[in-house]
Amino acid sequence: TLYILLAEVHCLNMSSSLPVASPGYLYIPSKPDAPISSTFFPATTSLAVSSHEALVVFVNGLGLPAASWSLAIGALQSYLLGACPALLTYDRFGQGLTTTRDPLDGQPGKELGHDLSDVANDLHEIVLAIAASKFGMPRTAVENGKLHLLLVCASIGAPIARLYVQHHQGIVSGMIFFDSNIANVNYSDFLPDPDSPGFNNIALHLDDCTIEEYREARTRLSRMFDLKVKNAESLDRSSSPSLLPYSNLPRLVGTGNSGPLLCVVGHDPETFAELSYEMMGTPRSLSRITNRQVGLIIYAFIDFN
Repeated sequence: TLYILLAEVHCLNMSSSLPVASPGYLYIPSKPDAPISSTFFPATTSLAVSSHEALVVFVNGLGLPAASWSLAIGALQSYLLGACPALLTYDRFGQGLTTTRDPLDGQPGKELGHDLSDVANDLHEIVLAIAASKFGMPRTAVENGKLHLLLVCASIGAPIARLYVQHHQGIVSGMIFFDSNIANVNYSDFLPDPDSPGFNNIALHLDDCTIEEYREARTRLSRMFDLKVKNAESLDRSSSPSLLPYSNLPRLVGTGNSGPLLCVVGHDPETFAELSYEMMGTPRSLSRITNRQVGLIIYAFIDFN
């Protein structure tokens, strides 16, 4: 039920009074001088089944702060009416209220910044810190699957969660992916190059733009979303294809030595195309190509879990 409710409240954009909780700072052992902003929402006391052992962690998209989940959290707490598990939001290094940079940035081998694997390792330390400070739960209990951990992920949060479960097996009970980021290929790779010999605008159904308009839109999107493009977090995504080469592999192991429960939510393709055109001038025909690539990822997710 919680999976369905989270999917609904994320998509509804409904108004709700914000939950009463204030951001604070936590520290992880591997980076003791780098404070991380986080907000912990205690479980409501009327939750019938082991509320102290359940934790929902929200994993942000690229550049999106933890505050972006506020509306969904307020709506979720209203929906569950006194039966909401503990919730946690946090800002990664260089994001939102976490103004500290990742200490790894610029170190040997990290000249381009920290990568998704580093972020996944940080997430594990954050989970352990919250389990200990809020639930009195030792590391061994968490790593034996006693926490009932649910990861709710937007965009690049989905690849981060995949790496987390891959490297920390037996811990996560479930995951919800909202509009997963494309981690293993560049936009410039799956959007056909109009200057290549085999380019066929008729086969691609580019009926709403000229070749030059398509070329300009493709260039603009590639400069925004290709894996080597820099971002405010200094999160190096260039290694993503080697970290996650396949959308459906490896199979993930959650609690009980089975795959974690998985809910995948994608954007509405027609709405996406319209909004992309209105906000960025992206031809709708180009957005249809992007939608097909996203669709392949969603079907792969269904297969790998």
